Amino acid sequence: MKSISTFLYLFSLIGLLACQPEVTFEVPDNTAEDPIIDGTMVSIASVRDSYLQAASSGASSYQFENTNTYIEGYVISSDEAGNFFEELILQQSPENPEGGIKILIDVNPLFTKYDLGRKVYVALDGLTVGLDSGVLSLGISGDSNLQKISASQESLFLYRSSEVASLVPVEKTIGQLDENDVNTLIQLPHAQFTESQIGLTFASEPDDEFDGDRLIESCSLDGGALLFQTSTFSDFKALPLPNGSGRLTAIFSKNFFGDTYSLAIRDPSDISFDSEERCIPKPLDPNLMPTTTFAAVRSRYEQAGGYAPFSLEEDLLIIEGYVVSSDEAGNFFDELFIQNTYDVKDLGPNNPRMGLRILIDKTDSYQSFAVGRKVYVKLNGLAVTLESGVLSLGLQNVSQIEKIPEQSLSNFVVGGQETEEIIPLRTTVSSLDEDDLNTLVELELMQFTRDEIGFTYAGEPIDNFDGERTLESCENTGDIRLFTSTFADFKSQLLDPDVGIIKALYTSDFSGSENILVIRNLEDINFNQERCDPPLVDCGIAAQTGNMTVFSDFFETQEVGEPIAGNGWTNFAEAGSQLWEAYSDTGSNASLGISARIGSFMSGDDQTIGWLISPLLNFDSLSGETFTFKTSNSFADGSELEVFYSQDWNGTVQDITTATWSELSLATIVSDNTFFGDWVPSGIIRLDCIEGSGYIGFRYQGSGDEGFDGTYELDEIEVRAN
Repeated sequence: MKSISTFLYLFSLIGLLACQPEVTFEVPDNTAEDPIIDGTMVSIASVRDSYLQAASSGASSYQFENTNTYIEGYVISSDEAGNFFEELILQQSPENPEGGIKILIDVNPLFTKYDLGRKVYVALDGLTVGLDSGVLSLGISGDSNLQKISASQESLFLYRSSEVASLVPVEKTIGQLDENDVNTLIQLPHAQFTESQIGLTFASEPDDEFDGDRLIESCSLDGGALLFQTSTFSDFKALPLPNGSGRLTAIFSKNFFGDTYSLAIRDPSDISFDSEERCIPKPLDPNLMPTTTFAAVRSRYEQAGGYAPFSLEEDLLIIEGYVVSSDEAGNFFDELFIQNTYDVKDLGPNNPRMGLRILIDKTDSYQSFAVGRKVYVKLNGLAVTLESGVLSLGLQNVSQIEKIPEQSLSNFVVGGQETEEIIPLRTTVSSLDEDDLNTLVELELMQFTRDEIGFTYAGEPIDNFDGERTLESCENTGDIRLFTSTFADFKSQLLDPDVGIIKALYTSDFSGSENILVIRNLEDINFNQERCDPPLVDCGIAAQTGNMTVFSDFFETQEVGEPIAGNGWTNFAEAGSQLWEAYSDTGSNASLGISARIGSFMSGDDQTIGWLISPLLNFDSLSGETFTFKTSNSFADGSELEVFYSQDWNGTVQDITTATWSELSLATIVSDNTFFGDWVPSGIIRLDCIEGSGYIGFRYQGSGDEGFDGTYELDEIEVRAN
């Protein structure tokens, strides 16, 4: 049933159909006479020992010559239903065998001559023992691997006995199976196919190229799951997988690559799922214990100043964590995020709650590593580094890490038995820090910006790789962007227009320049409250400014390095310690002279909100009022500058946050990162639809976090009228 053999099977089948109008098989001949064996009978175990001895000296196989030795075994495979092809699997005895072996033979069919239970003798001289798809096999020595015994050579090596024994499969649970059981007939006493695969066929789904790969779960106390493979050339490939649970008889083997244990049946009669009840499966206990911590992994990186490998010569290093990502909806790809606790608490003074990203070359990893499942990561042979802005583990490759190949993933990442409910850290954008990267967080009272309502998550023409949308806090605790892959199942769904809670992985964008959020699926967003947008002032855009100056400030009278003061300004730090201050630059924007500046870089503040509010402006006796200003910024990151108008603020500092501030929505504020190189005009904003008097306020939001510590400059503020 191995993949490479299916091509030969196909060619043989075409040849048979082309040459014969009707194909018939002879009935097995049960009247065979016992052959005379003139040589020494050895066990299959001794053949395995010959291979192991050769392998220990660096050889890939061992050839028997002039030994006059034979092995005997009982046939446990059958190609009658097409699930085995040009291979004969023998085990040492009909029951409780001490090993088995695969014979590669270019004969089809085999069941007509080597029926189940038939005792067979194999002459070893001229044959070579080695591994084929990872299992002990006999064949003819080839250039780089074992070749099949040709049909013309069959009688030189294989001899049928008259004995046909009743085969008794060895009853074992998945946890009890090991290498000694390979090539033998076993029986799982209580098993079932996974819930997600019920309704599938054995091997006729669109992605079943050579074998149908399914998963068998053990309902026994020790749990576990095992790969179940069916050839796409089998007679029963289109039959639906049986529901329910019960006994499963199969040959214990390995997949084509020889890196994963698997099961294969002779035909559907090997499955006896006579119970309609299904069990609640649990993973196999890996019997592992952590020997180090996530914090120690990070320290390893910090001590090395970058890429840090974990040597194979070191004592065994194992970390224990819980899966918090999922690729089921397509929003994560070839990566697994784990955090060291399923709760929100630190594990100790030297082991804070934190997460790691693991690069894996495996799709649909959610099937093996569901959210909340405990996993153990064997670090020896891996390396840690900063990859896409976050601390990541992967396979060593000189000075960088690579994805762990699927075929060797189990050597490094092992699932535990427990699956816990992950409790996200309830926090605010401004409170997020380094320890929260790669972990699941929860933000309350968040909404998408008003300008993005009507967009999809990642289905717009501008969305090349990710849809980048901005989430803002209704409590002014910071904004953050949500990234959604253009391969996500929900990419074309409209953004939720309301307000509520979002659960997401706190991580970094591909370039590592911005910390962002990524959700697993739309269930991570629960927006069920009304939006909290400030009201808009939208009088329109004017063609030119008014003739008379109502208020202006180019900040030329301010003292550089000191907080902005005088000329009616209110300079107020709503959160944090940063005030607007006078600034002068000798660079490309020096022609503007002194400007007002604010930024939270190196402030140490968890949150920075700084207001610069104009004096009271009375428009009752005016007409054609307009408003202009210029802005520039540097390293804007997640920080933000907005401009508002209020008619109900009473002029006292303590009431700024309780007043109604309406956004001047048409004003253009710089949004790039050109290092103060460009000054961006606001446009000519009409204010002539406003009656009475009020205040214009500029509000900056940022934090001491490097992802939200941008700096903004403001200058050439003018309110004019006719």
